[in-house]
Amino acid sequence: MSAGVGPEYNRAMEGAANAYEEGMRLFDAGDLPAAAAAFAEALRLDPRFERAHYQLGNVRQDEERWAEAENHFRSAIAITPAHAEAHNNLGVVLQMLGRPEEAQASYARAANLKPGLTQPYLNLGRMLEQVGRRAEALDWFRKGLARSSEPETFRHILAAIQGEATAGRAPDSYVRDTFDGFAAQFDRRLIDTFEYHVPEAIAAALAEARGFAPASADVLDLGCGTGLCGVALRAIARSLTGVDLAPRMLEQARARGSYGELAQSDLLSWMRASAPARFDVIVAADVFVYLGALDAVFAEAARLARPGALFTFSIEVCEGEDWRLQDSGRYAQSVAYISRLAREHDFAVTLERRQPIRKPLVGLLYVLSRT
Repeated sequence: MSAGVGPEYNRAMEGAANAYEEGMRLFDAGDLPAAAAAFAEALRLDPRFERAHYQLGNVRQDEERWAEAENHFRSAIAITPAHAEAHNNLGVVLQMLGRPEEAQASYARAANLKPGLTQPYLNLGRMLEQVGRRAEALDWFRKGLARSSEPETFRHILAAIQGEATAGRAPDSYVRDTFDGFAAQFDRRLIDTFEYHVPEAIAAALAEARGFAPASADVLDLGCGTGLCGVALRAIARSLTGVDLAPRMLEQARARGSYGELAQSDLLSWMRASAPARFDVIVAADVFVYLGALDAVFAEAARLARPGALFTFSIEVCEGEDWRLQDSGRYAQSVAYISRLAREHDFAVTLERRQPIRKPLVGLLYVLSRT
């Protein structure tokens, strides 16, 4: 028998595997401290457990404990040098630590090790774009288009940057990639950095348009994300249903405990499969920026709304056309387009007001009533 390999070693390896599986369960449930403790236990039992290093790095990244995350990603890479995901996530950490040249090298290494991986091209292209290196950013987005397993994501980004025509909605993969990568940090960044308060503004607008009694409304939250609207609206909700494409965002929403039903789906597919006249309130907070053309959404909202139901949403605004894909990759709609859709689908405009969307962007907030 080899030195060090025996019943005691086998028990340690089994314990490490069990601790790792428990860590993954806790991580998926959004309990980062407990997940970190489980991954640390796996590493105590097996210091060369590469997957435990990688996942503990992910936990520390989500907690913004950047130095610890860097150490664990580097440990995973030392054990498995071809671990493309670890190289990519190390790039994220190095970027946050203000070391862009090292971050660029990590992203490039990840893309070269696993050409079909989407995230390195996105991360590197966006980083280069942010610092004004537009030609290099375009080059990496084009590499993503040619190599990635999700070329539609890069087709959308390139169309936005280059002012090209699109199909009128962001690809599902683009939405998932945009949100799932920072689901655990989403609320903190959105609220603290961008001063995002659209959910609270929606709750106030609904109260202004019609005072709902506590627990009196069946509410549909389209693009619910981490559940910020659920928190804002749960006082009036008899039932609260959330729909979103991004699974990690839904994990955060589920942990809040506000929703009776959560579904991972694109909005239109879910709406088309739902029973008619089911909801008293339909909400889409900062969602239509990923759906330029809204005709089908309005048609389904009208079908799902009970008589007198309220349909409330925020938009970014353009002029001179129904909708426009902006170079940010987000869509804007015109006031004339929203007014026409409301008339065509039997909604009355109850409220229309300017609304800060995210610092420094100001858009419009609407409340429509089903006639």
